[in-house]
Amino acid sequence: MAITMFGPNGHYRNKFGMAVGFRWKGLNVIRVYNDSPNNPKTADQVLARAYFALAGKMAGALGDALRFTMRAFGTKNQTTPQGQFVKQNYSLISGTADAPEIDYELISLTPTNSKLTAVALGELDVSTPLTVAVPVDDNYLDTNHNSANDKLYLVVYSKTANEMVISDGTAKRTSESVSVRVPGYWQGHFVEVYAFMAADETSARAGEFSKTLYCGAGRIA
Repeated sequence: MAITMFGPNGHYRNKFGMAVGFRWKGLNVIRVYNDSPNNPKTADQVLARAYFALAGKMAGALGDALRFTMRAFGTKNQTTPQGQFVKQNYSLISGTADAPEIDYELISLTPTNSKLTAVALGELDVSTPLTVAVPVDDNYLDTNHNSANDKLYLVVYSKTANEMVISDGTAKRTSESVSVRVPGYWQGHFVEVYAFMAADETSARAGEFSKTLYCGAGRIA
């Protein structure tokens, strides 16, 4: 792979002889075209592709949440928020190439180095039609390490639709519960539910997140 040196506005596109030009992370790049790729599709390769496909599918569905929580992962890290999600959660996938499974209880939607104090949540409630709610059992309020205005977010992932809904951020660390409405066509869908804290935007910890909390799974009424 070589970066083009045709001036600030120069570019090189598509195949020319044995070279291929394209844009990569804002750069003009050339690489050698391989017309005989080494792709024997071994069992290990097929399995790895199935695992990456599952992780990528979830990352795409969770994009809105990840662009918020993983926004610190930019060009300097040569990854995207979705790419960081795949990196963090790939090891949670198991099973066969035909039926890969991910451990939903351990999924992380926030950076692995998240240090903001989380809250303690109660039992997931999906009894109200098209509503997912979780009570707050303990807000762990400590003015030396967090703020009463830290925001509490709820993320609901529908495995049926491969879609996500995230709460609007009005719930705070001191709220008694957090809830979110889901689309009408989700009725009967089986969902996995997560929560996380985002630091008060006016505090010294602005931009920090807590670890991801798994709230449980249920079927939308």
